[in-house]
Amino acid sequence: MEPDIRLGTRALHVSPAMEVDTIVGCPACGSAEWAAAGPSRLDGYRVRRCADCQLVYSDPMKSGDSAWYASSWLYGSQESNGVPAGSERRIPWNFAQALSMLRGAEGKKLLDVGCAEGYFLSLARELGCEITGVDFNPVSVEIARKLLGASTVYQYRVEELGDRFPGAQFDVATIFEVLEHTADPYQTVRSIHGLLKRPGKLLLSVPGNRRWPSIFNSEVDAPPHHLTLWTEESLRRLLERAGFRVHDVRAKPLEADELDMHLRWRLRQAVRRFRAKHREASSADRETSMGAHARSGKASRSEILRELRMLGLSLVCRALRLNAKAGGFTLFAHCEKA
Repeated sequence: MEPDIRLGTRALHVSPAMEVDTIVGCPACGSAEWAAAGPSRLDGYRVRRCADCQLVYSDPMKSGDSAWYASSWLYGSQESNGVPAGSERRIPWNFAQALSMLRGAEGKKLLDVGCAEGYFLSLARELGCEITGVDFNPVSVEIARKLLGASTVYQYRVEELGDRFPGAQFDVATIFEVLEHTADPYQTVRSIHGLLKRPGKLLLSVPGNRRWPSIFNSEVDAPPHHLTLWTEESLRRLLERAGFRVHDVRAKPLEADELDMHLRWRLRQAVRRFRAKHREASSADRETSMGAHARSGKASRSEILRELRMLGLSLVCRALRLNAKAGGFTLFAHCEKA
């Protein structure tokens, strides 16, 4: 069975030809010099750190199969990535960075790789872009088509893009929180390069590996889920190798919503382990996923509690930001086809 690469409702596909049994060089810069970067949480994987660009990467660069994702607690705790229905939804930091660079882009043709249920596509369309989305997950593709009322959302694999869109067709390409799940980041970015007109924009985001405070759930970051964790240098090196001129790489500042999300992830994992230890695990554990309160009928009470929680975390964030290292959970890059 061929493995899926998924992130919430995002999904891309890796063919057997792209999978390798061992790594001969850094997936970002190609350097053969590396050091161990800590133990893996899954047998058969090693975690390495490039001695040159500091990329943290998996050996082998191979995603978990569908059975792994089906059994992972994480995928019962993802919020929907679809277009909001009935209420305004907060725009994620990486989306906001990209949207700020699309002002005045009316009529530009935009491709979102790993578009999930179409939220970013809906925002780009509001700015006047002509939107196209691709995602491997057929459920996400169907939802995006219905919510957007658009037929230009396709169920394609990342390695199919060159065949599906022959020639340089797009003015802008976006790929958010997907590259860390691909078995060959260079080939993924290179394939997008071929789809862009010159000087087309590429806007992307990936998880950083220089975060402070260190609260990110280690199980989320480990292979076969995250195959790569990035530094500004490793991201620049990859993009330049793939034929892009990098204008900017920026790190997300520490924000209350990020603290909130990761602390809840850790809490949920602790509860899950406690229940397993006492043999009380049940289907109710999955049903208490992140975001469940917002979808329940007790919206008013949960909204009040969330506002109080976020107020407290905002005060904590202000204090933590006194440390110059604060943030870095997500990296965003803006580049052009050279």
